This record gives sequence, structure tokens and C-alpha cells, in this order.
Amino acid sequence: MKTKASLNERDYLHNFMSTMTQKSDTIINYVLAIYFLLGIALSFKYDTFEIGVGVGTLNILLYYSAKFFIKNSNFYQYVLSVVLAIFMAQYIYQMHGLFEMHFTVFIASTILIIYQNWKLQIPLTLLVVVHHVALAYMQNFVYSDPKGLQLYFSQVNFDLETLIIHVVLAAVVFFMNGYWAYYFKEHSQNHISKISDEYELENIKLASAKYSSMSATKDYNDFIHRTTLDLKLPVNSVLKLIDVSKGHTDNDQLLTYLEMMRESAKKIDDLVNDIHVKSTNSRGQS
Repeated sequence: MKTKASLNERDYLHNFMSTMTQKSDTIINYVLAIYFLLGIALSFKYDTFEIGVGVGTLNILLYYSAKFFIKNSNFYQYVLSVVLAIFMAQYIYQMHGLFEMHFTVFIASTILIIYQNWKLQIPLTLLVVVHHVALAYMQNFVYSDPKGLQLYFSQVNFDLETLIIHVVLAAVVFFMNGYWAYYFKEHSQNHISKISDEYELENIKLASAKYSSMSATKDYNDFIHRTTLDLKLPVNSVLKLIDVSKGHTDNDQLLTYLEMMRESAKKIDDLVNDIHVKSTNSRGQS
């Protein structure tokens, strides 16, 4: 088991997570636009435009301000978690405690999985618990008079038993989504680690093949170099012998033959010298 990621693996992982974060941010831009427009749409039911526009705008500003002013950090993702929880509270108020509006927080929790960070479920969970406990208490004990000021939290009886069941089930959903975010991140890291290992192994094979090729080339150059040295001495001897022979005869025909032999031997000598020079240069480069 690898205990420390290699440099290539860390680079691959960083690039992958950066790409995934950019894609997730793009998706969130559309999600926040839909959330904001949903708040506007719900405003028509009970004439809550000041809430739909006001709270929705503040939510949008809060998220993009965190993203703009605190760069090179994932803090804005935690702000997003808070913003999605506030949108849930906004929808519940706008629909005068319609119980189905509570389900929007489960959608928010599922959306956060795309960042592959289980910790983003924590702010969402805390705000939901605080919101539900506080407003359930206020609805049951502070604003309980039907003829007095109303608190829009739930249209059903939200007693202690209902609150506990509601919070526990919500916590289970948040835990499951947090687990999936953690699982997807681990899966991504393991997959990149496998790719990195295969890439490094392939590099080792290529390096080994290159070394073998260089070794074979060096042996070949050494052989050629030694062979040319072995050939130079007899060829030079033949040339000298021909020159000596030409000085000891006046026979024109014999001189013609000796000259033809000398030309052939000189060509061989030039070829050997040329091969010798090239092999010497190749040995120096390798």
C-alpha cells in the first residue's frame, strides 16, 4: 500500500479536483439561479415578494462575495451550505409552513455531494437543527395563540416527538450524503493513484528500453571501432608494398596492374578511415 503520493500523482489529483470543482461551480451557478427564481415564484402565493427578492438576493450576494473575496480556498463551499439552508427556511416561511417545503433541504444536501467533501454537510445539519428546534419551540409556546401573531413554520402539529423523528431522519439523510461525498473522493483518489502507478511503470519500461538500446549501440560502435583499427594496418601495408613494387620494375603492363591494385586498396583505405571516424564520433556521443 502506498503511504505517500508521488509527485506525478499529487499533480494528477490536484488537476482532477480543480477540474471537478470548476464543473461543480458551474452547476451551482444554475442551481442558485433556480433557487432564486423559485423564491420569486412562491411569492405569488401569499404575496411575499419582499422575502423572495430580499432574502434571495442576500443569499446570492453572500455566496458570490465569499467566492470573490476569499480566493484559493474552499470556504465559499461552506457558505453555499449555509445559503442552501437559508433558502429552505425562506421557502417554509413563504408557503406559511407548508410541510413539503422542508424537503428542499434534502435536495440541497444531495447537491453538495458534487464537491466530494463530506464536511459540507455539517453547516447544513447545524442550521437545520437550530432552525427546526427554535421555530418549533416558538410556534408551540411563544406564538401559539391562533388570533395573535403567527409564526409560519409548520402547518402540522410539530410537537417534541415529531421534531425528534424529523431531525433524526434528516440527520440520516445528511450522513448518507456525506458518506457518498467521502466515497466518491476516495474512489477518485484510488483511480488516479492506479493511473499514476501505471504511468510510472510505463516510464520505467521506456527508460529500460532506452538504456538497452543505448547499450546495444555502444557495443556495436565499439566493435566497428576495433574492426576499423584492425583493417587499417593491413591496408596500409598493402599500399606500401605496392609503392615499393612499382619502384622495382619497368614493365609497363605490371605497373598498370600495380596502379589498379593501388587504386582499389586506396578506396578500401578511405572507406575504413571514414568508418573509423564515424565510429569514434558515435562512441564519444554515447
